[in-house]
Amino acid sequence: MKITISILILLSFYSIFGQNEKITESKYQFAKQIFENKYINTTYKKFGGKIIIENNNIIKYDEKTLKIPNLNEEFKLIFTLGIFYPNIVTGNQISEIKTKDELEKMSTSERVFYNMLRTDSLTIGRLEELKLLNPNYKTKRFLIWIYKNGIMNPTEWYFELQNKKAKKKTNLKEFIKNAELTFCKKGTLII
Repeated sequence: MKITISILILLSFYSIFGQNEKITESKYQFAKQIFENKYINTTYKKFGGKIIIENNNIIKYDEKTLKIPNLNEEFKLIFTLGIFYPNIVTGNQISEIKTKDELEKMSTSERVFYNMLRTDSLTIGRLEELKLLNPNYKTKRFLIWIYKNGIMNPTEWYFELQNKKAKKKTNLKEFIKNAELTFCKKGTLII
């Protein structure tokens, strides 16, 4: 009995304290390839139009909408400050919004195709800092899942923020406030 309890205690400590992230985890494998093979440092301008925060989860950038449910306040700053915005993903094109009547008159395949081409609304499903891929304290790298209207599966994107004023002890909120988007690349469709 004492041996069983000792083994259980050892396993408990291992499961509690042995949960360090490793670069070999699946979330890092594809991201590492993207940052190593596709990386081009490009400074993106912050959004220059009007940003309206409708509620805690919906942000409007002129005619485009970004839904950001379940994000912590620090990560929300990336979007509310206009560092990352829908045009980064969709380009500057504006899609024609169909009325409910127009949508009902479309065939199923026409609706699917219409939704695939829509650029007016995106939803963020997951946003995570890839801490093991950060090359220095002035650079933070992230993965983000982006859902397009009418498409069930998100696309994984990778992006990088740089803050030239950051110090080793700069907290995430202050880092983001002074950061620039310096890399963004589409990854893969999540199935």
